[in-house]
Amino acid sequence: MFKVGDSICYSDKKAENGVIFQGIVLEIKARIRISYHNTNSQEIIWVDASEIELQNTHQCSHKAECGWCDDTGKCLYD
Repeated sequence: MFKVGDSICYSDKKAENGVIFQGIVLEIKARIRISYHNTNSQEIIWVDASEIELQNTHQCSHKAECGWCDDTGKCLYD
């Protein structure tokens, strides 16, 4: 599902403010290592896949409904 270099969105569920941070996948093992910038500094942490979402960096004209392009913008129908 995730690959090294993917842009992701991360929200610290322990934080009360619910701020969503943009980050990047650094490493994938049993958990996923990500890097993101909060208001004070850069954070590098290990998270579960359920704690992050893939950030849509491309817009699929078919809204990735077919599942073939994974919203990369390289549509096999176009």
